[in-house]
This record gives sequence, structure tokens and C-alpha cells, in this order.
Amino acid sequence: VAAVNKIKYLYLFIVLIVILLTACGANAAPTPATNTPVSTNRTFPTNTPVPTLPTAASESQPTVAPAATATNTPQPTVAPQATIAPEQATTAPVSSGTVQVHIVNVGQGDAILIRAPDGSYSLIDGGEAGSGAVAYLKSQGVTRLSLVVATHPHADHIGGLPEVLKTFKVDRVVTNGESHTTLAYEHFLDAIAAAKAEFVEVKRGDTLSLGGLTLNVLSSGGVSNDDMNQNSVVLRMVFGKTTFLFMGDAGKVVESTLLASGVDVSADILKVGHHGSNTASSPAFLSQVKPKVAVYSAGIGNSYGHPHAETIAALTAIGAQIYGTDQNGTVVITADGSGYSINTAKQGNAQAPPAVDTAAQATTIPAAQPTAAPVAQSTAVPVAQPTTAAPQPTQASAAALSIAVTSLTSPIAKGGNATLSIKTVAGANCGITVYYKSGASKAAGLDPKSADGNGNVSWTWKVGTGTTPGTWRIVVNASANGQNVSQEIPFVVQ
Repeated sequence: VAAVNKIKYLYLFIVLIVILLTACGANAAPTPATNTPVSTNRTFPTNTPVPTLPTAASESQPTVAPAATATNTPQPTVAPQATIAPEQATTAPVSSGTVQVHIVNVGQGDAILIRAPDGSYSLIDGGEAGSGAVAYLKSQGVTRLSLVVATHPHADHIGGLPEVLKTFKVDRVVTNGESHTTLAYEHFLDAIAAAKAEFVEVKRGDTLSLGGLTLNVLSSGGVSNDDMNQNSVVLRMVFGKTTFLFMGDAGKVVESTLLASGVDVSADILKVGHHGSNTASSPAFLSQVKPKVAVYSAGIGNSYGHPHAETIAALTAIGAQIYGTDQNGTVVITADGSGYSINTAKQGNAQAPPAVDTAAQATTIPAAQPTAAPVAQSTAVPVAQPTTAAPQPTQASAAALSIAVTSLTSPIAKGGNATLSIKTVAGANCGITVYYKSGASKAAGLDPKSADGNGNVSWTWKVGTGTTPGTWRIVVNASANGQNVSQEIPFVVQ
């Protein structure tokens, strides 16, 4: 019995040990089983953010898309350079038409009308108030101006623009951004606002578009703090084989700046800077422009002595054919893509001797001009006939009928008596109109008169005490033997 009991206890002890070992084994097995899900669960959640990363990556792709958009945005920025390409590209299709540039006779001021091949118009400056710019535009059938450029705020350039803005629909007005403390400038700004025209300030490197034409801004503002003339908007325009350079009143300071910059200033047609003053048109600059034709705008008998002899000499030395509004009236250049022709109004000779002498020289230059192949084809016919044949009769008629200012009271104080004396042909019928800010004067003493036996005529009138101080103009007409001449004379009221 005792032995059996010992065996039972041993068996139970063994069973107990087995149970304990089994229990321990069971506890050990769950541990790895528990680690497995932990490992698995952490792997997936850890990978789950990975789909989030692709989401970030996919966001970076949209980011790349904007980057591509940003890359496209600079391309429009590069487009301005490509805009210059149209200037060359445009000449091909547009050259089938014609471009007209009118250097309008507005006395001692500037006004340039440009007609693009599509029939749209631009006006660069408008002369003094009442100087006739509006009347001329109407005579050309202008009803709308796509672009008006005020080169700088001096009254002989912007004075007539308020009337232009009131008379015609104007889409855009361009300035150099420089202001001026004058009534003329104030009236100009008021007129822009009233016309509801777009107002743009340009800087060097900008381009302006007009009916397929491109006008490149070579200079505009910031050149001088003391001289507004030097801040003039300078424009260069190419049409086919003909290039135009419009200098405004820019002078030698601007010319030096342009030469130093290396910008292309070459031009077939040069609108001479600052009315032919010796403050512009340096020989160094002209040698780079190499103009075949030079046109200055100046009033006959102007008190500034424009054009100056030095400028005429420099233009003559470079071989340019010279025209001036003081002796040729309005000068019209018509370009057809392969060349150009020039027509001028019939006007009396300029009173400045250098201009008269140079004009005679310029008349002989066209014969040599056909050397320029592009110009010869177009210029030979229109210019050789109107300019070679017509000028001679014009000069012959001018010899028979002309107006020479012998004396003028200028400057004159308000309330004083002014006198203008001229010399023309004996018996010529002469008329006078004195223009102030308010318009034509109605003062006594301004009636039409006939020249005496020596061709002398004089008018004396009183300048009203309420007359606005400034530089105003006198227009004198003379007619005899079927011929008519007209001259504009500036005078100053203090």
C-alpha cells in the first residue's frame, strides 16, 4: 500500500510538472504570437503614411504644374522681346499698305501725325494751343486717335492736346511721367480725365503698338533734373525698308546716352531734335543715325533763331536732305515698305538764312540720293518730280511773293501797344490774326491791309490787361498775282 501511494504521489507530481511545463509553454507561445500582430500592425500604419507621401508627391506634381505655369508666365514676359520681332514680322504683311508720317506745320512747336496701314492714327505732340493741329487732323479725315504721345510737358508740345482730346475720340495717352507747374499741363491732365482715355507712362525699352506698327521707346524721362527737353520721349519706328526716328526736344545729353547704350539709332527719316537747335544734332550722333532725310519743326522768324546754323551745317555735312516746316510747311513722308516719297506744302521761304541756304542745297541732294537703292525706287518718282520740279516754281513764286518780318514788339507787357511790321511785294493784300490763350484777338488795328509801294505793311494793336502771359502766335497772310503765302510768328506777353 505504501509503495502504491508513493507511485501515485510520484505520478501526480509528474503530471503537475507536465501541467506546469505546458502552462509555461502556453504562456511562451502567446508572446511571439502577440509580437507578430504588433509588428504587422506597425508596419501597415507606418506604410499608411507612405500613401500619404505619394499624396504629397502628387501635390508636388501640381506644384510642378504651377511651376510650368510660372515658366509660361515668363514667356509672356519674354514676349515683349518677341513683340519686337513682330516689328520685323509685321513689316512683311503690313508692307502691302502704306504708312504716312505728317510733320505738321504748327509754327514754333511740334505735331506729328502717323497713319498706320490699317487706317489707325497716332499723334505725337500737338503744338501750342490754337496752333492748328485740330484743323489739320480734320482735313485729313481723322475721327479717332488710337494713340497720343506727349513727348514732354512744354506748352509748344502739349498746349494743343486738350483741344485734340476734346475733339477726337482718343484711346490712349502716353507721357514720360514728368509733371509741370503750368496751366498748359493742368489743362492737359484735365482733358485726359474728361476724355476717359487710358493714361500710360512709358520708360526706355517699352514698345507702343499702332495698327501693326511698333514704336520703340529709346529714351523717356530720368535723364535730367534741370532740363525737361532731355526727358523727351524718343521713338523709333520701322516699316519695311524705311526707319523713322522721332527725337522730340531731346538734345546732346540724350544723344550721348543713346550712343553709350549701343541701341540702334540708325534712321532714314530723322525728325530733328529741339526744332533744329544747336543744343541737339551733334555730329557724333548724326554719324550713327545717318539720315537720308532730316525734318525740323520751327516757326518762321521765331525768336529762338531756329534752326541754328550749326545744326544745318551738321545735317548738310552728313548728306541729309533737309526740310523745315518754316519754309516747306507740312512735310508728308509716305512709305510703302520698299521706299518712301516726300511731299511738302507750298510755303514762303524761311527767314533764317541758314535754313534758306540749306534748303537750296537740299534740293540738289535728291539727285545723289538715288544712290540709296531702297530709296531710289520709291523716292525717285515722287520726290524727283514734286520736290525737284515743284520747289523751283515754289521758290520762283516765293521770290515774287514772300513775307519778311522787319520788326515786332516782343516781349511786351500786358496793356501795352504791340507793332508788327513786314515786307512783302508791293500791293499785296495782307491779313493778320493774333492768337492768345482765349483765341483770336479782336483788338482794333488788326484789319487787313495792302502793302505800300515798297511792300511795307504795319499793324499796331493793344494787348489787353487781362491777357494771359506766355508765348503766343501771330499768323500773317499775303496774296498777290494768284499766289498765297502764310507765316507764323511767335511773340511773348509778360
